[in-house]
Amino acid sequence: MINLPPYPELPPSNWQGMTLREIQMRRTLVQARMEIQKYKMNIAIEGARQKLPFFGGSGVLSRLAGAFSFAEYAFMAIRLFRLAAPLFKRKK
Repeated sequence: MINLPPYPELPPSNWQGMTLREIQMRRTLVQARMEIQKYKMNIAIEGARQKLPFFGGSGVLSRLAGAFSFAEYAFMAIRLFRLAAPLFKRKK
C-alpha cells in the first residue's frame, strides 16, 4: 500500500522509484479527491445561492437575475451610468 496521507514518509536511501501500478493508484486517488472537492464546492455554492434574495428561490426576479451573465450585468451598469451621469453634472 502507498503511504500517502497526510505526509508521506521519506523514502529510504535505496529507493528505486515507484512502479507503474503505484503511479496509477496515486493518480486515481488524486483524481478522486479532486472530484470530491468539486462536489463539495458545488453543494456549498448552491446552498449560498439559495440564500440570496435575487438568485435563490423560484420567483420572477430570481429567474430574471439568473438569465444574465456577469458580463451582461457589467454592460447594463455602464449604460445606466452613462444615462445618469449628465444628471449629476455641475452647472457653471
